[in-house]
Amino acid sequence: MKNKIATLFDCIKTLCESDIERIISFVLGIVSANQQPDRPACPHCGHAHVIKYGHTKEKQRFFCHGCRQTFLYSTGTLAYHSHFSRSIWADFIRDTLDGKTLDDSAEGLGFSHQTAFNMRHKVLMAFQDMLEKEPAILSGIAELDETFVLDCYKGKQLPEEVSRAARRHGAKAAKRGISSEYVAICTGIQRDGKAVAETVNRAKPSGKELCGIFSTHIAEETLVLTDGLRSYKSLEASTGCTVVNVNTQKGKKVFNLNVVNSLHSYIKEMYVHYRGVATKYINRYNALFSIAFRCANSLADSLFHSLCNIGNGCFWHGVYDIHNYNLVVL
Repeated sequence: MKNKIATLFDCIKTLCESDIERIISFVLGIVSANQQPDRPACPHCGHAHVIKYGHTKEKQRFFCHGCRQTFLYSTGTLAYHSHFSRSIWADFIRDTLDGKTLDDSAEGLGFSHQTAFNMRHKVLMAFQDMLEKEPAILSGIAELDETFVLDCYKGKQLPEEVSRAARRHGAKAAKRGISSEYVAICTGIQRDGKAVAETVNRAKPSGKELCGIFSTHIAEETLVLTDGLRSYKSLEASTGCTVVNVNTQKGKKVFNLNVVNSLHSYIKEMYVHYRGVATKYINRYNALFSIAFRCANSLADSLFHSLCNIGNGCFWHGVYDIHNYNLVVL
């Protein structure tokens, strides 16, 4: 054992500072991933009078004297009914935030492509639930704009009601300009703050649609910068913000849409990286883009704690939900 420790220290001495920091971060991440309360509160009723109640498939089981139900550490969490350990889920969440493909994650973690697909969408649905439970609030100076991506029926035959021919990856729309082939992603971002991205329509959004997206995300007295689309004016009445058209404020450097445009560039890059995203799943990926933009690495551990630790809310979804939960129909 002493020889192994001496060898380890000799190897550490040869590492550069960045490699040492990565090792420390990795170790701290594994430690935090495996921390569990000795007797967690009941996820069914919140009662604290809980006792240990044997094991189920080598997992500690508990009994609640409040509602008289049994539960596990994973009950109601992302890892519920999963055959994989918490460390595997922690690595997979990090892969998702880093933008790794399904095949890369499957090969690196040792399971099939279909399992990676199911896990990816369970994570994305949990992100959606988390953002609905704790919506991002834009305040101070916020930038709102929309970007457009081609509709996509990736993974299935083109429906009969679609009038266009099937496209190959990287192909362009049949018509010039913004047409019904494009899906709008309405985005908002606070400078040095959180981001919001959601899809509800094709082509340009209406005032009613924008209110439906942003009314719960904009604080009062927020200065909202836009590109002049008149639909954004409806937000003033519903949220109490002030909407300013940056095109009428030339010469004032603070009035620009640089931050939201960088978010659009990030979304477009991720779409190319993923070789397109099926339109019915687009809001799941919008939740990912909202979270991962700017700070994916620093959020990985806290997101794992939120999604996989008992008592933080129910973020569990089964395989049935993957094909039926919160799909976008346009």
